[in-house]
Amino acid sequence: MKSFDKSKSKKTIIAAVISGVIAGFISSVHHWYGAIAYDTPWRAGVTYWIAGSVLVVYSLLFVYWKNLDNVVGKISIWLFLFSAVIFQAGFVIFECVYSHVLKNILFFSGAPESVLAKLYPSPTYHLPDNLFFEITGNLQLIGFVAVWYGYRVFKYRPES
Repeated sequence: MKSFDKSKSKKTIIAAVISGVIAGFISSVHHWYGAIAYDTPWRAGVTYWIAGSVLVVYSLLFVYWKNLDNVVGKISIWLFLFSAVIFQAGFVIFECVYSHVLKNILFFSGAPESVLAKLYPSPTYHLPDNLFFEITGNLQLIGFVAVWYGYRVFKYRPES
């Protein structure tokens, strides 16, 4: 049975919050910019969804922080695990790895346009033609840092 280190747990919570907020900010900037650059207003709506998600998810960590050793803390850390770790990992895999990293690898390695058009149909996707959009799209990988720290918060929770 491992011993619970409250100091380590709280430091990990701080790292999870900071990395999660940075990931949310990068993703919001990326989607807001994409809405303007590509005249796709639905992307602007995604920014509000991201901001709301970050607020809710990291509020769960605040509740956990205040209730580390009771049932409220246990419930909030499990909800946090699902929302921040599992959901965010899926978001980063789809929105960043598939939508930007893989698209850029295929595009710049010379994949046939027919393959790119099938995998990345317009108007939802755009082949790389805007440096800022692609850089911020790839920077969403920081979400994996938030996932890692979120997992570590869960790992360092009190036993019982």
